[in-house]
Amino acid sequence: MQMTLYKQIIIILGVIFITLFISTFFISTDNIRDYQNDHLSSHAQDAATSLGIALSSEINEGDIASLETYTNAMFDSGYYKQIIIKDIDNKILFEKNRPLIIENVPAWFITLFPLNAPFQEALVEKGWQTVGIIQVQSYPGLAYEKLWENTISTLQTYIIVMFIISIITAFSLKALLNPLIAIREQAGAICNRQFPTIGIKPKTIEFLHVVNALNKMSNKLKSIFSEQTKMIEDLQKQAFQDEVTGLSNRSIFIKQLKYFCQSESNETQGCLVIMQVNDLLLINKQYGHLKGNELLISLAKPLKNVVEEYPDSLIARLSGSEFALLIRGISPDLIDTIGKKLQDNLNQIAQTLELEDKDIAHIGMVNTHSEQDMGSLLSEADMALRLAQQKNINAYHWYDNAGNIQIQTHGAEQWNKIIIEAIEKDQFQLYYQKIIDADNQSSFQEILLRLNYKTKIIAAGIFIPMAEHLQLTRFIDRWVISTILTKIKAGSDCTYCINLSKDTLQDPAFPTWLKEQISQLSTKNQSQVVIEVAEYNIIRVLAEYKNLLMTMEQFACQFSIDHLGSGFASMAYLSDIKIDFIKVHGSYGSGIEDNNDIINYMRQVISTAHSLDIKIIAEGIEEEKDLAILQAMKLDYYQGYFIGKPEPDES
Repeated sequence: MQMTLYKQIIIILGVIFITLFISTFFISTDNIRDYQNDHLSSHAQDAATSLGIALSSEINEGDIASLETYTNAMFDSGYYKQIIIKDIDNKILFEKNRPLIIENVPAWFITLFPLNAPFQEALVEKGWQTVGIIQVQSYPGLAYEKLWENTISTLQTYIIVMFIISIITAFSLKALLNPLIAIREQAGAICNRQFPTIGIKPKTIEFLHVVNALNKMSNKLKSIFSEQTKMIEDLQKQAFQDEVTGLSNRSIFIKQLKYFCQSESNETQGCLVIMQVNDLLLINKQYGHLKGNELLISLAKPLKNVVEEYPDSLIARLSGSEFALLIRGISPDLIDTIGKKLQDNLNQIAQTLELEDKDIAHIGMVNTHSEQDMGSLLSEADMALRLAQQKNINAYHWYDNAGNIQIQTHGAEQWNKIIIEAIEKDQFQLYYQKIIDADNQSSFQEILLRLNYKTKIIAAGIFIPMAEHLQLTRFIDRWVISTILTKIKAGSDCTYCINLSKDTLQDPAFPTWLKEQISQLSTKNQSQVVIEVAEYNIIRVLAEYKNLLMTMEQFACQFSIDHLGSGFASMAYLSDIKIDFIKVHGSYGSGIEDNNDIINYMRQVISTAHSLDIKIIAEGIEEEKDLAILQAMKLDYYQGYFIGKPEPDES
């Protein structure tokens, strides 16, 4: 049986106190008993001597009546148990006895501490002649009562003193051991990837040395973690970021666009935007490179604003004069609005920078759809750009190819009705995509969603953007969670990854609701739930995400970050939250062969995550060679179309 050091010390001190009490009790009582025995003996001796002197004439003359009178007077005082008067021939002349009756003293105490009341005698002399013998025995009842009273008084005093000492000892010991509590909390925080220092300075030298050593270790670990995250940021920026604008460069954008076109994400409604600066070389020559860079930075700002509105989007500077923006999750009826807003921004930038030629750039826009590969998508965007260049200054052209694909579009009001009806009537359909471990064993099932509408199955990429726009994703997330928990309660032994939207994280009632739902599961079943949130959403609502983690920390459900590396977010926030998994964006797991920049970046991410006891999942694996490379890099789990395509729930 394990117990705290504080309890162990208290128990040891308690045993010592009890031992001291028992020893003190017996020694003290025994000393008092010896004193009472001596007192009884001397008292009897004094009585016998005084009585012998008083009765010498009566005994010598044989005056029995007077003898009885003197003896009764002394005996009736109550201090004597027996008085015997004998003549010189040892003949009893007079005897007086009192039975031993002891009240108010427990029998066990009398047995444990018996008193010895001996007979004391004195010779009765008349002149030089001995005429008789007097024997006296003191009455021990009063001595027993006195001994018992002294014992009780001693016991009460000892208990009061020990109580005071115990309180003082407990508080002193608590104060002495407080640094150990702080040390334990610090060690727990370090295990949870936090690196606090202990502010208190213990008075005990040994504790002070331990606290100083732990603070030094915590600061060192924090420094190492900061260096690792800084190295990852530097590698990512050097390999994938444009130095002038801070946007992604062509290398990573093309990989992400290719992944988008090849994966299930291509079912998402979206738009590819190409912006090209008119004659950047001439601007650099005429105004200088600083002015040219200022123009590029200014042109990047309105594109970043679009990304703020659609956070799952991609933005990059493809070449010296060309920008690209992939807007994911935008309804086709909003694309023209984005085009007009970007055109207005171009006109404002031209005025602000006071360029002589106000025609600074043109914009080409094209819808994305599932039947399109990356090459044709870029070609259509380039065609839209050329058409825009044939229009007026700073013009945009939207090549609406929706007529070439069979996707039925709806207005916001109709989508609102469709989604609410799907929630109420369970018209959503779950799909599962398996995630395997390093031994190629299925470990998780990621939950994907479809909408059964009339005779069609609509992909999440079509209706989820509208649900986000209508702030309905929180209700969809709750439907998914409730459905999965029902399966677990029914006996499913799978572990499910459930994605949460930003709208759900911002719902103040959600943590309490999720806590109530998860609490209905056993600890084993709770571990079958993995809550997954995209990194770009966590960055935007980090406080709400921390609140969710804090609310759920008592349960065994697990947490994962999705799409790590889709932007240039610092990984430093990982030291402030406790998660179990990181899923690296699929563009890093697809086509990784011979791409040293991505390989080096992945190695650093893996090293940092494993140092924080976080497991890594690679997604987007489309080919066997990609899986082989990633397995050689010692990731923990793998996901992608090569591993397994999404399969519908048949139950």
